[in-house]
Amino acid sequence: MEHSDLLATEPLARITQLAITEIDQQILRALVCALSDTDKEKLIRQDDSVKISNILYNLNREDENSMRRYEPRPLPQYRPFGEVLADFLDEKGKKQVARKELRGRLPYLSAVEQKRVIYAFLDTEVKTDRRWVLEFLDKHYDPQYAEAVEAVWCMCHDFEAARLITHYFPQEFIVANWEQLADDYRYSSVCLRFPEDFPIDRSRLEMHQFLHIAACRHLPVTEGEAYTILSMTIYKQLLIQERFIPDFTLMDLPNVGDIIWALGHLGFDRIIAHFYLENARTKKFFAMRQTAVQITDAVIKQLAADGFERCENVGTMEFNTSC
Repeated sequence: MEHSDLLATEPLARITQLAITEIDQQILRALVCALSDTDKEKLIRQDDSVKISNILYNLNREDENSMRRYEPRPLPQYRPFGEVLADFLDEKGKKQVARKELRGRLPYLSAVEQKRVIYAFLDTEVKTDRRWVLEFLDKHYDPQYAEAVEAVWCMCHDFEAARLITHYFPQEFIVANWEQLADDYRYSSVCLRFPEDFPIDRSRLEMHQFLHIAACRHLPVTEGEAYTILSMTIYKQLLIQERFIPDFTLMDLPNVGDIIWALGHLGFDRIIAHFYLENARTKKFFAMRQTAVQITDAVIKQLAADGFERCENVGTMEFNTSC
């Protein structure tokens, strides 16, 4: 359609003609929105295009929601802070109501009031209250609470307390208490806080975890070992994969993305480049709906075909756990 013809055409006819072209959806939506109510009704009756029908449906929903969206809402009526905190500290009565109100108001309280609430939640015997405030501190950490957090961890050994300490406490504290932190939290996360010369027990790590730690701490890893970790991870994850969704790729497998990240930081660009090519090629295996064993055998053969250290019987191979 010529430029002048398009401008001279009636709005309804213009939309009908443009709907069959590759027009941008947002532009078409704006044109439909600009129609009069009468023209919209005509468009509904005469048009059977899915594209137009979806636009009209969404516009109608927006009109319905707009009335609710802009209805004035009454401002919340909060009780005095001291009264709410007193109810929370009281083991009887309105503790449950006070707990809910304090959790909602905590981010908006003054620094002094926040401090009182945080200490109150840390000092409670209720585990869910401690866990909630520890998760809040993990996102809004302040060193002034370090002593209280350490006391809670030593007494209760909560997962959230161990995580908070692992993330924020000095390295000297982590090294001195790493065994208990590993038991309460995760050994792989504690390893990331070790000094460079601190030994790592690889038998306590999954293969992808070791590669991630090696990338973060600049530990020596050979190309053959890195390839082995990648190929074994793909092999194992494919075997336990229950089904392959449309457009499934190797990057959709658990832990593969983390391994590719680590390979980049370790400088193994040759493995990454080859993986990129083979990842594109493996789409045909998923599309053919072959069995997991057929797919894994084909993938491993392809990954090993570009001159990397080849691992025969990779499915039964044991990972080297020596330091």
